[in-house]
Amino acid sequence: MQPDINFFMKNTLADLKKQEGKIVNGSRSPAGNWLALRLESVQRGQAAISIVVRKEMCNPYGHIHGGMMSLLIDEAIGWAVVSLESAQHYTSLNLNVDFLYAAPEGEEITAIANIVREGKKIIHAEVHVYNGQKVLLAKATSNLIFTNMQFVSG
Repeated sequence: MQPDINFFMKNTLADLKKQEGKIVNGSRSPAGNWLALRLESVQRGQAAISIVVRKEMCNPYGHIHGGMMSLLIDEAIGWAVVSLESAQHYTSLNLNVDFLYAAPEGEEITAIANIVREGKKIIHAEVHVYNGQKVLLAKATSNLIFTNMQFVSG
């Protein structure tokens, strides 16, 4: 898996589509870059990303830690929001996650985020996370709110 994506501050949906199937290493999110996620697919209001569960992502039982699963889910939502090509910035108000099954170290898992409602002030998203056998591992919803915060460069 060769890291290929080097993003700057603005991306169009067309720019994102060109990166499908590639490992992300230069997104706006340092935490997301640490995940070494692959952008599987993107279309307006939807993004699918995958990761391989690494040892440092695991809990004491050898399965993905709930915090890491939440990070994956939040990153998927971020990619779906970016696909909207909005001039506005959004940040999470909440993230509600149901953990249904565990994913062991070495397993590849995929998060699929959909924007359910794109309002002027609030965006509502839902995410489903699957393993390679299409077992639903987690599901989540999130509300994001318009913000005047700017991205930190560096």
